[in-house]
Amino acid sequence: MGIYVITGGTTGIGAQVRKMLVEEGHEVFNLDFKGGDYLADLSKPEGRKGAMEAVFEKYPDGIDGLICNAGVGPVFPPTAIFSLNFFASTQMAEGLRPLLKKKGGCCVVTSSNSITNHTVREDWVDMLTNVNDEERVLEIAKEIPDNLRPHAYSSSKHALARWVRRVSPSWATDGLRINAVAPGNTTTPMTKGMTEAQMDAALLIPIPTRYGRKEFLDAEEIANGIVFLASKKASGINGAILFIDGGIDALLRSERF
Repeated sequence: MGIYVITGGTTGIGAQVRKMLVEEGHEVFNLDFKGGDYLADLSKPEGRKGAMEAVFEKYPDGIDGLICNAGVGPVFPPTAIFSLNFFASTQMAEGLRPLLKKKGGCCVVTSSNSITNHTVREDWVDMLTNVNDEERVLEIAKEIPDNLRPHAYSSSKHALARWVRRVSPSWATDGLRINAVAPGNTTTPMTKGMTEAQMDAALLIPIPTRYGRKEFLDAEEIANGIVFLASKKASGINGAILFIDGGIDALLRSERF
């Protein structure tokens, strides 16, 4: 059985992934700010550094998989959104890449199906992926008004998906795979507190696989995709963005793939 490291594995989608991997007999090391095997605030560079050092110390012979799942939603300040959704995932992936290389492992990151909607700011995506200077980006993020938090969220997840696509060839030459999942609205602790009005707004376009029902996808459905991509069964898949959104992206963009 394998050794997997997950970020944000305490609740929601991450908790389901961790549960499934453990049930399959794998060892799972959870990096989270609460309830983790190693407690770390991954929105801060020093938190990431400590977390990576802990993984290197615990698994010097390598790891089989890394699940970069930690992230925050559009209700958080843009500084937190950019630092945790983009910089934490990319830096943890690159930082732990040497351990993955030792065992020919793989990485799966959690993006979002919002990466294709109108709220994405291409200039912010370029800022994240092309400038890639966290200190400078966060200074700019401080000036983003609260009403544009959804734009910051979708842009951070779009940048993450772009990054995965960009680096996948170089990862492959090292014998590694890296992919992303793009979940739709999912029932998690983050969404359970939504008001009726917020729920109605989120389901303005019904989820095809939930048509006629006022409900989100289950965290287990997203976790199934993540666990598959992290397994040997997905050995031929690299640089893919797997939409797990009940068919929303296909509904809205039926002519694009």
